[in-house]
Amino acid sequence: MGYVDWHDQPGYFRDVTRHFRADAKVLDVGCGSGWLSEHFEHYTGVDSQPEAVAAAQGRDRNVLQADVDEPLPFDDASFEGVILKDVLEHVRDPVSVVREVLRLLEPGGRVFASSPDAQRWVWDDYTHRRPFTRKSLRLLFADQGFEVERVGHESVMPGIGIVSRHTRRKRRPRTLGALARLPI
Repeated sequence: MGYVDWHDQPGYFRDVTRHFRADAKVLDVGCGSGWLSEHFEHYTGVDSQPEAVAAAQGRDRNVLQADVDEPLPFDDASFEGVILKDVLEHVRDPVSVVREVLRLLEPGGRVFASSPDAQRWVWDDYTHRRPFTRKSLRLLFADQGFEVERVGHESVMPGIGIVSRHTRRKRRPRTLGALARLPI
């Protein structure tokens, strides 16, 4: 199983999709397989990995190859929403990426960003360049001019995928969310 395969749609995909209308024009930065395209009518994904882009395009998903560490090929204020799901820990310069997202976002638009908690399993992925705490993630966005509504943890506990398949829920049960906040 390759990197793109084990970063496909999580069982609790509503943790991401619930923040945007289904008809919103969204950009998914570092989209991998582009699995979010199945949840949005006006979806565009970008990824720097040729294998990920080929896999997404092979599934008829609107995904372009672009270096997310460079300016993206879109006009200012092109998107109502931008998704940065587990991408900021991979990039060279997260400040530049967040500034680029601000450029691409319509006034009043929303951003969903996630990153593994620095105190947890962030280093289990060999492609990670840096960890983020909740505080550092909040400051990264606030310092670039965003109004940060909420910062929390995403549960990436071992076995979470198995649990999500068995519960068949689209959103994580509260118990699993609480367990994600416990120190390891």
